[in-house]
Amino acid sequence: MKFKKILTLVLIILSLLLYTTTIIAYEDVDKVNLLIIHSYHQGFSWTDKIDNGLKEYLAQDSREIDIHTEYLDTKLVADEKHLNNIYNLFQYKFKNSNFDLILASDDNALEFLFKYKKNLFPNIPVVFCGINNFSIEKLNKQDMYTGLIENIDILSTIKVALKLHPDFKNIIGVFDNTTTGKYNKQLFKKSITFLSNDINVLIYSIDGMDDLGDISDSFPEKSIMFLGSTMLKDRSGNLIPNQRVITLLTQDIDLPIYSFWDFFLGYGIVGGKLSSGYYQGKSAAKMSLEVIDGKRPEIKESSNIFMFDYKQLKKLGVSLNNLPEDSIVINKPFSFYTEYKTLVWLTVSWIIIMGLIIFILIVNIIKRKSVEIKLKDSESKYRILFKNNGAATCIVDKDRTISLVNKELENLTGYSKEEIEAKMSWEDFIYDQESLDKILEQHYQKREENNSSPYKYEINIVDKEGKIKTVLLQSKLIPGTERSIVSLLDITKRKAAEEKIKYINYHDDLTGLYNRKFYEEELKRLDTQRKMPLSIIIGDANGLKLTNDIFGHEMGDQLLQEMARLLKKSAREEDIISRWGGDEFGIILPNTDREDVARIIKRIKDNLANSDFGPIKPHIALGSATKFKVSQDIEEIFSQAEDQMYKDKSNSKDSLDNPLLKSLLEELENENYEIEGHRDRTIRLSRQIGKKLDLTDREIERLTLLAKYHDVGKLAIKKEIINKDSPLEQKELEEFKQHPEIGYNIAKSFQALRIIADDILYHHENWDGSGYPEGLDGEDIPLLSRIMHVVDTYDALTHREYYILSNNKTYYGPLSQVEALEIIEDNAGKIFDSKIVTILFEVVKS
Repeated sequence: MKFKKILTLVLIILSLLLYTTTIIAYEDVDKVNLLIIHSYHQGFSWTDKIDNGLKEYLAQDSREIDIHTEYLDTKLVADEKHLNNIYNLFQYKFKNSNFDLILASDDNALEFLFKYKKNLFPNIPVVFCGINNFSIEKLNKQDMYTGLIENIDILSTIKVALKLHPDFKNIIGVFDNTTTGKYNKQLFKKSITFLSNDINVLIYSIDGMDDLGDISDSFPEKSIMFLGSTMLKDRSGNLIPNQRVITLLTQDIDLPIYSFWDFFLGYGIVGGKLSSGYYQGKSAAKMSLEVIDGKRPEIKESSNIFMFDYKQLKKLGVSLNNLPEDSIVINKPFSFYTEYKTLVWLTVSWIIIMGLIIFILIVNIIKRKSVEIKLKDSESKYRILFKNNGAATCIVDKDRTISLVNKELENLTGYSKEEIEAKMSWEDFIYDQESLDKILEQHYQKREENNSSPYKYEINIVDKEGKIKTVLLQSKLIPGTERSIVSLLDITKRKAAEEKIKYINYHDDLTGLYNRKFYEEELKRLDTQRKMPLSIIIGDANGLKLTNDIFGHEMGDQLLQEMARLLKKSAREEDIISRWGGDEFGIILPNTDREDVARIIKRIKDNLANSDFGPIKPHIALGSATKFKVSQDIEEIFSQAEDQMYKDKSNSKDSLDNPLLKSLLEELENENYEIEGHRDRTIRLSRQIGKKLDLTDREIERLTLLAKYHDVGKLAIKKEIINKDSPLEQKELEEFKQHPEIGYNIAKSFQALRIIADDILYHHENWDGSGYPEGLDGEDIPLLSRIMHVVDTYDALTHREYYILSNNKTYYGPLSQVEALEIIEDNAGKIFDSKIVTILFEVVKS
């Protein structure tokens, strides 16, 4: 009796607590105030369907939603005076109301809000649906609007109708003369342009049912009618309900009728790809809740659904199998299997599963009995099985002493049976504190709860030789005892493989830096207050495409690896460096202000400048930005860093001070690609010849630039070929002849050199057409190229040990001025322009 009183008291207390919690939870629910404005009147099928969809979806939300609904009744009257009266009514009626959002259905409600919202409901967001005459220009002038644009799918409806009635070759479009009717008529005309020429099309515009009666007698046989009107009137000028329109039509017209709205379905139309007010209402309600939650869903088109009436399909002999996939069919006769297919299969599955469970239970009982008999027969068999078990196994006593081990455990730990049994405990094998905590927790928890179920977890152990191993431990309490049977599976290799896979997933395989996936995950993880200020550096490798195109992708890969090495050298240990694009790098710097970032960027640029890598020196355009508050958008910070990077990239991009250009010149001089002083001599001699030829100052500057860079293509030729002091093999000669084209491609890569790209390409063309790469002759060869050919040859003959003048003319040098001039004079009019040769003689002799 006493126990019952105590139990009753406990139940009363729990009930009070539950009630109180419910009250508190209820009070905590946010209240949402919504205003729904419908263009038309209550009872109008389209409007009612939208209203049902809205309210059904909103009713599923956990918040308390207070909905106020208004109808503009513009089917009856839609003049300016009526709308102004509604405005005055709303102004008085809602002067003390505070709505969180307004839902507007159809065009008139949206137009009303465009005109009056600023005065009636300032700063309240609007979600619309059922909009036909949508104007993005008009919407751009508004604020806080989004929603659904109604887009009836006329073409799909026509196509499915012709498919379902393949013998019908006439289609009839019927529309009213309202603004919407005219708009739909234009859509119909556009749609029929996609039909084959054997389809005959008739289109009518009517005001009322009497007009339709007048023209129906002229409809040809085997015609399909498409009703695009929603505003037909009777003789008295009264609007006929849409459902009544179809009823009247089917009384006088024996044709299959299709339409584009679901409110006609069930009253006589066959169907079509229909615009559904109900589904538009649900979608608009979903968007409304998103807006209230702080999101800004984009304006989108409403989706249409293939819907058909079974009665009409049967009447016309149309098979359901011919309908589009996922079509909705109404008025289908009741079928228990079709209606409750899921329930039927669940029931059958349940019976099968229960039968299997019963069967398995019976088998398990039989097996268990058999095992129990076998276990009772001989404990020695158990010991034999334990000792010969393939897994490392041991028995652990309550005090954690190991009392029994098998051979596999001896092999795993390196200790002998005699060293372990009754002398060692778990603690002697455990490598780290985390592993020890796991073992102790499970060891005592099993005994306190008398839980004999197996438990698996990973721990780290150390063997007799000091090697660390990762094992999968499974522990099970032996029933009726305080002892555990423990098995250990060595998964060290598997863990290493997992770590390798993890490394691959988060690292760039070329540079070893983190990849974009890791970069983005870390950026999200570090975007917290305790990591502020959080800085980002964005880098874009300059010259990678040039390196790949001219020197090959292997050299390009080496350039990226050098850049990655220098970035790691320049950054701090805690910084996250990643390569997240072909030539793009990113660095995340937690707890780093702008001054520290500036120092790191300087360190990066210094290390890049001091790199010995060639022929293209590593150079990275860098930009940075710093986030100081969590409220700042990290994407905006990223964009700021990117803008800084592009600014850095453009500073020297089109200038002769471009670091890449400078590095190319240094490489030409420092790596013996040209003889010492060659550039300065060719510049001096070229300028003298240019002045003799009365070139303009601009042409002379261009000629000077050509003298500097005419041999830039040699950077891609093997040094042993460039510096060879004996005749070249044919293969070597062919490679050597590629340097003008390579130089041309390099020059085209730099804005500052594009002006001399063609001059570089043709500076080994001969006057008689025997040169390379294209075999130009005479004055087809650019003047500056002809000058450079003479100057380059003269300097080579007087300073090189070996020079190839043409395919069959080679010279050993260096030669004297007289000897060199004689060779050039001999080839005037053949290899060289005679006029330039004459001026060369004048310049050299003076």
